Amino acid sequence: MSKKLLVMVESEFTMQGTLTIPTYYSETYPAIILIGDRGKFDRDGNKGSLKVNLYRELANYFTSLGFAVLRYDKRGTYKSKGNYCKASVTDFIDDATLWVRFLKEHPQINPKQVIIVGHGEGALLAPAICTKESVAGLVLLAGAAEPSNILLEKQREKGIHELEKMDGFTGWLIKTLKISQYIRTQNEIMKEKVKNPIKFALNIKGVKSPREQLQYNVVTYLEQVSCPVLAITGDKDVQVPPEHAKLIASYVNGEAEWHIIPNMNHILRKYEHKHTMIRLRQEYKSLMDKSIEEELLHVMKEWLKRHYLS
Repeated sequence: MSKKLLVMVESEFTMQGTLTIPTYYSETYPAIILIGDRGKFDRDGNKGSLKVNLYRELANYFTSLGFAVLRYDKRGTYKSKGNYCKASVTDFIDDATLWVRFLKEHPQINPKQVIIVGHGEGALLAPAICTKESVAGLVLLAGAAEPSNILLEKQREKGIHELEKMDGFTGWLIKTLKISQYIRTQNEIMKEKVKNPIKFALNIKGVKSPREQLQYNVVTYLEQVSCPVLAITGDKDVQVPPEHAKLIASYVNGEAEWHIIPNMNHILRKYEHKHTMIRLRQEYKSLMDKSIEEELLHVMKEWLKRHYLS
């Protein structure tokens, strides 16, 4: 059991979150802050009709282990004020840093035992966050270990390759209309615009600074991390290369452990069917009533117990 508190932080606007606290008595608790993936996901891990409840499930699980857990709505989404579409990578890092400080100053939290659990983009930003505000550990779920522009290029090429392999009428139409060539051409145009934003008066909806977004290099920050790190991906993740879990562990300066979970995808669910980039949304929606992969929970529990609950 646990109790849930509505919490807020103030900067130039107000952001809201949920702090879940174990019901067993303690003067202070070790704490986890959840940093979510890219996009307008709410604090529970939901977006529109995609009701995965990933972060709510993680919060409940970590609380059952004895951790206080904070999850929040990003700026400009749901109950948080601000403008999401005008936010930069630096803005999201600063927002998360503000929440880390909130936790460390909370009277029920042990400031020396605050851990970041980042998922997807959250795993990319977590190393930068802990260079601004020290934490006791990082758990990086479905994270990458290369510059964002390279990661996005790989995702795009994977999708194009799948389009080119389609058969039947759809495949014929894609080849006839030269869809793959068109996508690649538009991609090259966009990359040129990012290199020369003033020349092209670049304005991309949802991205304040395209150059910053694409040139963000998590490796720069991983090399500055000295706290314990747990990096985990699933071998069915097509959004990030699974082998990057090992790379992440090799880049950090402190103690590091890595795992690749069999048959786990990007939303941390078990998935054993054919896996494609162009049908990800259908795949994720088909798993909305499923729980987080048990092996992942076990690995995290053992690591957390060893470092923070002994």
